[in-house]
Amino acid sequence: MHSRQPVPAKPWRDRINSLGYIKGGLEVQADLLRQVLVQLPRDDKESLEWRRPEGKLFSAPCEDMCRRVLSAPGLAERSGGTQWQPSPYARQWLESKDNSFLAAHLHARVKFFGELLLAIGDQTKQADLLEVATETYGLNWATVTPVRDRTTWLRSLGMIELWGQRVVRTKLGDALLEVLPLCPPESARGEGEENAEPSGAEEGQLAFFGDYLQLEQVDLRVRRPLIGYIPRGNASDNSDGDSTLTPTAALRKLINLLGDGAGLEEFGELCGSEFGISKTSFTTMMHTLRHTGLVEQTSFNHFSPSEDAYRLADEGNERLLTVYLHARYLFFGEILPHLGKPATTSALVAVAKEMYGYTQASNSEVRLRLAFLQDAGLVERVDWQRFRVTVAGRSFSKNLTLQLPVEAGPEETDPAKPQDAPPSPVPETVIAQLRQYGNVGTDSREFEKAVARAFAFLGFQTEHLGGSGRTDVLAIAPLATKDCYRIIVDAKSSGNGQVAESSIKFDALRDHKRKHKADHVIVVGPEFAPRLKNWAVENEVIMLRIEDLGTLLDRHSRNPMPLAELRDAFSRIDTFSDDLAERYQELERRSLLMRRIIDLAFQEAVDEDPVDDGYISVENIIYALRKEVTPRPSRQEVDELIAFLSSSVVAALESTKGRHKLIDSPQNLALRLAGLGHAVATE
Repeated sequence: MHSRQPVPAKPWRDRINSLGYIKGGLEVQADLLRQVLVQLPRDDKESLEWRRPEGKLFSAPCEDMCRRVLSAPGLAERSGGTQWQPSPYARQWLESKDNSFLAAHLHARVKFFGELLLAIGDQTKQADLLEVATETYGLNWATVTPVRDRTTWLRSLGMIELWGQRVVRTKLGDALLEVLPLCPPESARGEGEENAEPSGAEEGQLAFFGDYLQLEQVDLRVRRPLIGYIPRGNASDNSDGDSTLTPTAALRKLINLLGDGAGLEEFGELCGSEFGISKTSFTTMMHTLRHTGLVEQTSFNHFSPSEDAYRLADEGNERLLTVYLHARYLFFGEILPHLGKPATTSALVAVAKEMYGYTQASNSEVRLRLAFLQDAGLVERVDWQRFRVTVAGRSFSKNLTLQLPVEAGPEETDPAKPQDAPPSPVPETVIAQLRQYGNVGTDSREFEKAVARAFAFLGFQTEHLGGSGRTDVLAIAPLATKDCYRIIVDAKSSGNGQVAESSIKFDALRDHKRKHKADHVIVVGPEFAPRLKNWAVENEVIMLRIEDLGTLLDRHSRNPMPLAELRDAFSRIDTFSDDLAERYQELERRSLLMRRIIDLAFQEAVDEDPVDDGYISVENIIYALRKEVTPRPSRQEVDELIAFLSSSVVAALESTKGRHKLIDSPQNLALRLAGLGHAVATE
């Protein structure tokens, strides 16, 4: 390897997990790579061709090869808008023909590459290397595939050989190992990094965003509150063996599916095939994609990725995507300073509401933000429910303009702006009990009681039964006889965080359902073994994770779903989670519309020069709302909410000939609605 041209190794957190493969043979990857690189630069729509030594021809679109195989390890990069070219390191390798140089470059970009060389002993097999990767370096690999990807490249570069099942390091590999800067295992596991020096490599990359890094506080306060629904189903094709996609990988896959653009129906079929989502879930997903700005409508029912979508979604650009999302969504980068000590999702939700006035914060929304931050290496999971900032995350947050906490106090009150009413109480105690008792495996009875309290909060009459031959919880919807329905709930705690296949007896659940004349069966637990999910659908049983139940309680506390609608959701076994999320989004949308109608009426009322004595027309309300709410609200939606607000019971608006005027303060309206709630509440 040329010592005059060292390859600087990236910090472990910044290296990629996956290493691509060029079709044509395990032992000739380096030769195939050379054949591909010499054809660049080339337009992304053109094809690349290469041959095996015996002459068999292979080909692939330039965009596909460069994006999926070459860009992540830094072997190819975009040149202009539509062309791909070799990276400087790839060109240097082509000129020098030094395989040690290429191996050092891959080590600098890929986790457990040079470290794999170090792990090779006298009788090492690939399964042994997997054990070192997971146990010593903390990599979350479930199969030997990532190890094989690395040994494939090392073999083709002459660094190792396979003697039967044994992996043997060559003299060239020994020489390389002497000069590679290896990552200590404890550093790879995230231990003892408190004094590590932050990397300054972000500055050039983040310059791509310019003004996005110089946001004003007013820009930060008006960011969107909800990211929404991103499908992450079992269609994952990543090489790490995960059963679901991360949100960043899901966005990447969605943008790649959309390609240069597609009709709505065609894109819906692709998403249904790849992610297994329903048509209604697809509609919800499209709202999310459009709100992100990564997808835009180019003509009637035709959509395309935005100008920067591919760059933002490219593997290796996770932090660029983080900056972009921070500029668009509330409480994004602001999470990082609050993870100096490990914190739970619920604790972050409380911070979002209390410190930043983000009243729509929920466990699901914060969890989604955390997942994006994890993808970027800025946050890491400490255990099943707590997260902490990484050294890279602390450094990265200094590049961002963060929203300042909201300062409480009468001197900060703006008399020309309606004030938020106190938020509805969130059932934090019940959620905390579910987490506490559901993950120890020794307090099953306390967990059953917590589950009973959770369903009581949803509006059911619940009874904790338990014991031999009985279900754990019986929940009854207190409705008219023909509308009433019954649910049996089986509470399964687990000390290791996952309910084993042997823990759930579907025959027993069928007996309990028949005995209690139940309409639906639900099993609540921390997490479930993968095959249980398929068996549950076959047996018409809903598997409900503790975290998902907590999210349900959280959303229900602000926008309660009628029991009749919950019944419909429980009837959709295979799409329960998606269906429930869509229904709550509709409820949240209705609340948002009502709040904005009040805001508009308030602004018109306090305007020093009102257009029409404080009245505002339905047309003007709809015109203002259509700029803020997607999909655009219909006239019927607006009329229904205005009728509600104009009723003598609510007494918020006065309506005359299609015009409406505020007749009470928003604070009094909030108190009146809360009072109505207290009046009908039962113990």
